[in-house]
Amino acid sequence: MRGTWYNSWGMRPNKLNTMQIILKHMNAEDAWRYIVQMYNMYQSRLKKFKYSPNGFIPMSHPKMYEMFQRPKLSNEQIQYYHDIFVNEIHNPKYLTKQDGNIQKAIPIFEQTIESRIKPLLGAWNATMPETLTILCTYGFGAGYGAGKDAKIFLRISNTRREIDIGIVSLMLHEFVHILIEEPIIAKYNVPQDLKERIVDIIGLDLFNRPVQQMFENSFANAYITPNVIKADLPGAVAKMMADYAALQQKQNHER
Repeated sequence: MRGTWYNSWGMRPNKLNTMQIILKHMNAEDAWRYIVQMYNMYQSRLKKFKYSPNGFIPMSHPKMYEMFQRPKLSNEQIQYYHDIFVNEIHNPKYLTKQDGNIQKAIPIFEQTIESRIKPLLGAWNATMPETLTILCTYGFGAGYGAGKDAKIFLRISNTRREIDIGIVSLMLHEFVHILIEEPIIAKYNVPQDLKERIVDIIGLDLFNRPVQQMFENSFANAYITPNVIKADLPGAVAKMMADYAALQQKQNHER
């Protein structure tokens, strides 16, 4: 891979002292496993929020779209779609076409973490991952995997995004998810819609990142403010979820 940002292993020299960034491209089997993972997530919790299957499938391929329309798959059907993906769809060039923009985006991403996010780690009870692997795969948008060896899944095969700033925005959104997943989201059992709204509010406040319209009218709005983002995010989410549970209980009692 060309460029001055990476050594021969695709690893960028560690400028933040606490996190190393690695760029990889999913092979056919890894990409397929990720598609199946997103299929399961789509059926279990994303579909009700009107997420589009096209975000998780290669080039809006009709057979992959057909797969996402099936609420449950047999082992035979999984094998059928697997074979179509591996034999007819997968092409490494789809996953390397944004390498130049990703290389340009990483220094901006790092600088923003250093100046905007690291000063707030204490207020979030968060720690930096030891490594961050950027995995290029199919679809559009991004996803994340939390932990000390964190991952950002850049779904770039469908995107027409040609400027690095758009990739920076995606990565920052997912990186906030990574930082707060274990100390806040999992700890307080925050549901999908409230989780996304929390990250959207943080992104708007810290990076002026546009929010997702589907989550704008949110229970979280009264609790997640610029002040608590900078002072005590876990405390605000704990209070929010206590009130949310009480409201749910009241609504269930009234039915």
